[in-house]
Amino acid sequence: MTQSLTDIPVHIVFSTKDRQSWIKNEIEDELYQYICGICRNLKSPIIQINGVEDHIHILLCLAKTMSICKLISEIKSNSSRWIKTKGNNYRDFSSQTG
Repeated sequence: MTQSLTDIPVHIVFSTKDRQSWIKNEIEDELYQYICGICRNLKSPIIQINGVEDHIHILLCLAKTMSICKLISEIKSNSSRWIKTKGNNYRDFSSQTG
């Protein structure tokens, strides 16, 4: 029986645009849960997630069929779209480019 096993831990750090303080306590836990759901759906479960008001650290196990670039793009675009639904205070939210 042939089988391919992988264990690819990845530490991702990304910040808000211009390092603005967007990640407030009122949405922090819910945001992290949302990001965990994104990663779980992409078969890249999160080991640890944390951050401060202007950036997030994510430690996860990268799925063997997922590129890092694609994963980060999915996390950033979906979480940005979600944050903008949290009220007028967040409508201008943006994460760093790249």
